[in-house]
Amino acid sequence: YNLVRLEMANVAADAQCNPTDISFVRAFHIIQYELTWAAATRAYGKLPSLLQRMRQRLVTELTVKRPGRHFDRVVKSKAQRYPYKKSKA
Repeated sequence: YNLVRLEMANVAADAQCNPTDISFVRAFHIIQYELTWAAATRAYGKLPSLLQRMRQRLVTELTVKRPGRHFDRVVKSKAQRYPYKKSKA
């Protein structure tokens, strides 16, 4: 979590935008994918270029339009253990 947030902050500082403009889930998936390829690479000289490509992919995610929310975020009420007693009126 902290590594992803740190990388998002670094990319946002380079792109001169807010870190909240980058989706955490998308950033996590990009970092996971790129680090998997970096681990498979035997040539350690390629690591800086792989990390640069990862940062460029994170910047391209800034331009992706995320749809707005239709409903506000709220905490759902806890499910009741027993049903409510209905009065006969």
